[in-house]
Amino acid sequence: MVYKPYMDFPVNEDLVSGLLTALNQFTIVEFKQGIDSIEMGGLRWVYIQDKETNLLFIAADSKAISTDMLRSRLDVIRHTFIQQYANSKNRWKDKWTGNVEVYKPFENVIDEYYTQWIQAERITTVAEFFDILGIFQQILNLIMNVIEGHLFAKKKQRIYKKIEKMFKNYTKLEIVKKNPELSNIVFHRKTGINIININPMNCDMLVVEKQIINLIKRMVEILKDEEEYFESLKFFVDENIFEYLLSNFSLLNDLNLFIFLIKLFLMK
Repeated sequence: MVYKPYMDFPVNEDLVSGLLTALNQFTIVEFKQGIDSIEMGGLRWVYIQDKETNLLFIAADSKAISTDMLRSRLDVIRHTFIQQYANSKNRWKDKWTGNVEVYKPFENVIDEYYTQWIQAERITTVAEFFDILGIFQQILNLIMNVIEGHLFAKKKQRIYKKIEKMFKNYTKLEIVKKNPELSNIVFHRKTGINIININPMNCDMLVVEKQIINLIKRMVEILKDEEEYFESLKFFVDENIFEYLLSNFSLLNDLNLFIFLIKLFLMK
């Protein structure tokens, strides 16, 4: 349905897909369970079978990457694909016509994840991860300063209700259930949003980074929904958000986040 290569590995995608699917089906018949991972052709391959939709997700990378890391990344792709195309059995049954072209746009989603993972691999130590957590925490603090210091009480209450609803839904996400450390991202009206309690030794740092970026994006969107564009922009300037981003240009640019964050706060 969807095939996206990033390695110089000249193979026929239909042939490989058929072979790997047949191999997985064989192990189900013979051993009553599918393949979790195999090493073949100098690569590490992982499988995730989604029973609700009867879809098989497969990823491959060099043997340098751990099976757990590769499976974690594949599971993010699986979850996103199902949310986008198959979030209910009926919808999936009605949608599937045999035409794989309708899933072509999902390659762009995979591209986005792949780019983020490659960039995030530059975070090689726990100390660097804490540096990034600190920057994200301060950005969230500045957003909370905008809410607390510039909005009237009625509008502030509306925003807080939206944030509380967002966090209530967040705790129910499958990715949070599979990565319990993400539950340490919390919100309280008096103290704001706290992400510093995340223990990098107990989590996939790439997954955590992705969720925090999504959180920052959603917070800015909530603010812009409640305020006029120019008013929001003025508040961002007053709280020195752009100045803070510029002061951390080097690290944010290395992670390919500087332009993204500037646009997030600057654009309508």
